[in-house]
Amino acid sequence: MKTAELLSGIDGTMMFRYNSKDTFQALYVYLSEYHSGKRVSHKRVLELSYEDVKSAKNGLIVITPDFDNFTAKLIAADEYSKYMTETPILEGVANREYYGRSATSIENKSTIEYGTEQGLAALIYGEQGVSSLPIQDITGEYIDTDNEYMYYYSAEFVK
Repeated sequence: MKTAELLSGIDGTMMFRYNSKDTFQALYVYLSEYHSGKRVSHKRVLELSYEDVKSAKNGLIVITPDFDNFTAKLIAADEYSKYMTETPILEGVANREYYGRSATSIENKSTIEYGTEQGLAALIYGEQGVSSLPIQDITGEYIDTDNEYMYYYSAEFVK
């Protein structure tokens, strides 16, 4: 854990370990982008498929924001595979280097709910400041927030 913190720099790293008693067909990670509380995009950014092989029982999902380079890295790894992707943050936003930033994520153990998107983390940005909210409150097309930009990561385990 300390190694991940050192490698991630000032913005930190959020690590989510999963342990599944059941096998599953796929793991999807989605990224939803919100502007002033309105969802403007929702897309699948990662897919690990186990259709022809037995799924891993244990794995790790890692989200590392890099505000200096305006990107966020997403890594998923298990006993059989490793996947990494990088997405832009605040792309095309004027004065983005002066924005405040915060993050929220699941904090305790959560039960895997198969076939349901479950929130992992949200990266929050604002020009005049930011306010954090519980990860459970971030769902759907609209959320009640004063934050200007939010990047919400969710995972779905499919049986």
